[in-house]
Amino acid sequence: MRRPTHTRGLTLVELLITSAISVTIFAALFGSFQYTLGLMEYSKAKLSALSLANDRMEYFRSLPYNDVGTLSGIPSGVIPQNSTSTLNGIDFSERVLVEYVDDAADGKDGTATPDSNGIPADYKRIKLEYTWLQRGKLQTVSLVSNIVPNSIESTAGGGTVRINVLDNQSNFLPGASVRLINNTTTSTIDITRYSDASGVALFSGAPAASNYQVIVNGIIGGETYSTDQTYEATTTNPSPAVAPFAVLESDISTLTFQIGALSDLNIQLLSGRTDDAIIETFTGIGLVASTTNVSTSTGSLQLADTAGVYKTAGVAYVGPISPATLSAWQIVHIAATTPNNTAVLWHAYTYSGGVFTLVPDSDLAQNNSGFSSVVGSNGIIESIAKLDSSVYPEFYVGIELRTSNTSVSPSVDEVGVYYRESSIPTGTISFGLKGTKQIGTQLDLTPIYKVDITTTTNSVGAKSISDLEFDQYTVVPAGSYDIAMACAAHPIIHQAGIDSDVELLLVSNAAHTLRVQVEDSYGRPVPGATVKLTRTGYSSTITTDGCGQAFFSGGVTSNSDYTVTISATGFTTKVIPSFTIDGDTVTVESI
Repeated sequence: MRRPTHTRGLTLVELLITSAISVTIFAALFGSFQYTLGLMEYSKAKLSALSLANDRMEYFRSLPYNDVGTLSGIPSGVIPQNSTSTLNGIDFSERVLVEYVDDAADGKDGTATPDSNGIPADYKRIKLEYTWLQRGKLQTVSLVSNIVPNSIESTAGGGTVRINVLDNQSNFLPGASVRLINNTTTSTIDITRYSDASGVALFSGAPAASNYQVIVNGIIGGETYSTDQTYEATTTNPSPAVAPFAVLESDISTLTFQIGALSDLNIQLLSGRTDDAIIETFTGIGLVASTTNVSTSTGSLQLADTAGVYKTAGVAYVGPISPATLSAWQIVHIAATTPNNTAVLWHAYTYSGGVFTLVPDSDLAQNNSGFSSVVGSNGIIESIAKLDSSVYPEFYVGIELRTSNTSVSPSVDEVGVYYRESSIPTGTISFGLKGTKQIGTQLDLTPIYKVDITTTTNSVGAKSISDLEFDQYTVVPAGSYDIAMACAAHPIIHQAGIDSDVELLLVSNAAHTLRVQVEDSYGRPVPGATVKLTRTGYSSTITTDGCGQAFFSGGVTSNSDYTVTISATGFTTKVIPSFTIDGDTVTVESI
């Protein structure tokens, strides 16, 4: 007897698994199909672009040699610099660059073996580029070809313009945009090239003419650079510093321009401020919290020794540095003596549960590796203005002493931590900002400055000036004010690519004042220095603030018989006789 058969269906779980596998397979197939379509589309577009490029290049090669050039370009010719074409329903943008080539085979201009016949325009090179948009992405193909004259190169047709581009350090700068313009020639010239690896942009075959102009700038390494250029004579600039120039037949016209990365200048004007310091002189236990292999028995911090043989390394923790009132940290100054083969370093630490922990570099740059002294210097002066006082209302100064010669030891005479207790911002104030770079002179020989602006702070005395080029700038507040403190120093040294933060303390104007900026031999401000100003009938002593400055106002008169005496722990006293004060006098003194 035959048994009945039973057909078993799919369970829900099996059905879900089967569906998932099917979806995965079809998704992969669909993705592969899409990729294949994209590849076919790209291949079609690229073949179309190459077809156009080959046809155009053949046309360029068929032109007479003198016609191979671009409209408004150098060399000048019949080819448009930019145009558009359509093939197989695809829109292409065409860009053509034609330039002379100075081949090294017969010598090269600007090298130890210059061109043997004095003609750097040996032949022409064409670069033809086609671009198109495919699925939101810009695609490119390009062809390059050399066009050689039938005979030897000729000087006919003009001269050469050589533009040297320097950066803010006066090094040759590659990648800068160099635009050459001349609106007075038969065919208007307006062409842009980029400085090569040696910082040079070469325009060979420029028509002999006057009134050539150059504009140099660019975006290099992601940074926007300043602009340097020639200037036409106008009623506002009748005598330009760099005027338009001429190109002579078979001659080379060389000009040099300097540009640098732009950066911001942030200015804060104050009407009052209170600074203070916590200083450890090692004359007792004081703030020395913990030590290892160091001694303070001599009145200074040095490596511990046994019968004149010093330990090779030691550390002391000074702190807690915990001001009662704190709005901002300023400077750590360690007065140290470092003979040959010795070194002093310091780090910022926090302390909790019996453990000293380094402040991370993210909160104080370079703290992990430490701030070190230089052999022969007077110690370490380091800004800690970036250390957030709200996050670190106190910290410890960890001092490392090292020697590789156990017969000598470095020593530390003083540790000073300078900070801001409070400050009072001004309200809205108008001020002028003037650089030192000149673009020309007036008819009466008055300088015309590249940057000479008037602007206004906000309600709390702050102003940020964006995209400012490197230069030395002077701030001139409107109204009757003197600058009693400038941190950093004033005039402001604004560096390329580095934002500057400047505080200026404004006080009521006096007829005669003196602001002394005290620096060490490395240009670092020395806080806590004593500055004494004397003459017959006048004597005043002021300690430099956290910015290394002392300001004298009341009772100061116009005279040339003042004596300035500057002294500081770890430094040699400096005496300046026959010092002249007349008006608002500023002096920078190195000790």
